[in-house]
Amino acid sequence: MTEPLAPLSSGDTVVVVGAGLAGLRTAEGLREAGFAGRVVLVGEEPHPPYDRPPLSKVVLTNEGHEHQIGLLPEADLEALNLDLKLGRAVIAIDRRARAVTLSDGEAIAYDRLVLATGSTIRVLPGLEPEQPGVHYLRTLDEALALRTALASAKRVAVIGAGVIGLEVAASAAKPDRLVTVIEAGDRAMSRAASPTISDFITGKHLDAGVNLRFGTTVTEVKTSASGLILTLSNSETLACDLVLVGIGVTPNDSLARAAGLDVQPGGVLVDGRGASSDPAIYVAGEVALHFNGLHGRHDRQETWAHAAAHGLHVGRSLMGPDDDYREMASYWTDQYDFTLNVIGEPIGEQDVVRGDPASGQFLVFHLVGGKVVGVSGVNAARELRTAKRLIGSGRVIDLGVLADTAVDLKTLA
Repeated sequence: MTEPLAPLSSGDTVVVVGAGLAGLRTAEGLREAGFAGRVVLVGEEPHPPYDRPPLSKVVLTNEGHEHQIGLLPEADLEALNLDLKLGRAVIAIDRRARAVTLSDGEAIAYDRLVLATGSTIRVLPGLEPEQPGVHYLRTLDEALALRTALASAKRVAVIGAGVIGLEVAASAAKPDRLVTVIEAGDRAMSRAASPTISDFITGKHLDAGVNLRFGTTVTEVKTSASGLILTLSNSETLACDLVLVGIGVTPNDSLARAAGLDVQPGGVLVDGRGASSDPAIYVAGEVALHFNGLHGRHDRQETWAHAAAHGLHVGRSLMGPDDDYREMASYWTDQYDFTLNVIGEPIGEQDVVRGDPASGQFLVFHLVGGKVVGVSGVNAARELRTAKRLIGSGRVIDLGVLADTAVDLKTLA
């Protein structure tokens, strides 16, 4: 896919576009691999690199926690010796001149460019982000605005029963607050969780007093003196003080498209090292349609674990290693009193439950052709570490043995 370039030297400049997890890990990977040159990290937000998962959880429920979500302590960030360009965006890439232009007019020449631009929220027509009472959640400033609005809200509508929507619903749930989740699909987290896990999560939200409307969409939005009035496809009318829209994201590939890189529907196409169709431009994190050597195919992932691992891999690859990226997909979500961890494929042809979901601690093995392709664990991190070794082993394991908690998983793995 790429032509060989001269190796990076201490006099070279690497520009990383995107100061999120993937961008910062790319910079760390560069330094770990011995790059002593200039690393420019450009971020649209004015904040130093921070962790996004807390935005839908503790940042919403604990005032002041926003000061505790930095991805690195200040001293460690300084030790990376980065040229931070925060509160600015890259608006153009000149591939011929190998330079980028920032929103303030500054031009920066690069020897290598890394796009770690992440994702862009999907906007629901009729509920635009600038509309009063309507919230989306992707950035720290959006989380702080939502927290302020929640303080006085008694009627909250959440559109989308994915991870973000359900985490916000769990954070917002209170005895004196009506929370309603509206989901077009037929179950919770249908793209990211098996039916068994969906049923467990649904039960937790119902126990907390959250109303769930599956197979339902918003057909009309009106503004009233006290907030918003939503008309649903089931003919229900829902009055609310605020609406949180969480219907997914798309790869933020506009820069790459404008620069003429090979962009597919799933993101910017890159090889196993993160190199794009331009040998001087690499792509890291969830904007990349990356090649994964473990699975032997191109894929796109929107998880924290992938952003961290792929960013490090791309940073190291810039210094020359030819190893393909080989990481197993995984994600987690914290809601109420449970943590769900998923490793590998979240859905299979068949599920095998190990343990009792009613106890709040169990595993679900996901199988295809009788072989384990993924495992979901609820409050079962220790067992999950062992169960992970069964994924991709190619072994056909007796379903009864998998389900039998009397059988030590270590003997199977």
